[in-house]
Amino acid sequence: MSRVALITSLLLGLADTASPTQDVYPPLTRETLVGTWEGIFGIGTHPVVLHFVIAPRDSDSYLSEIYPNSMQGRIFRLTSCTVTHGKVDLDFRPPGSAEGAPWRIEGEGFGDQHHAWINSKIGYFERSTWVRQLGDAASRAAEKIPKSGDSHK
Repeated sequence: MSRVALITSLLLGLADTASPTQDVYPPLTRETLVGTWEGIFGIGTHPVVLHFVIAPRDSDSYLSEIYPNSMQGRIFRLTSCTVTHGKVDLDFRPPGSAEGAPWRIEGEGFGDQHHAWINSKIGYFERSTWVRQLGDAASRAAEKIPKSGDSHK
């Protein structure tokens, strides 16, 4: 019985000193916001790919929207950028006198110079090219499913 108690106390002692394996990222700052971001937004049943580049200066930052079903879209310029304690508020408007509704991205952002993301009211954005990889992933997933009738042989 004493061996069981000894082993149990040893295991519990080791569990308390074990370090977590999940990385913890700091809240985004204006500096860690700089880079290329991608995300997908849905308007009803119509997806919209959003690609934006945040430069050190707001006036050099842009967002592009593309509707995959028509491959058409528009470009927007960043007019307002606020990052406070990881709370991100980005306002993109059509440049010049162009008409159209603005894009507003509000949410919480976390990350560093290597990996960053924003969970916003309109969707998930990551500072990477993850949306571009979705096409390849969809093709690979389709290849893994056996052709109709082949699975019954």
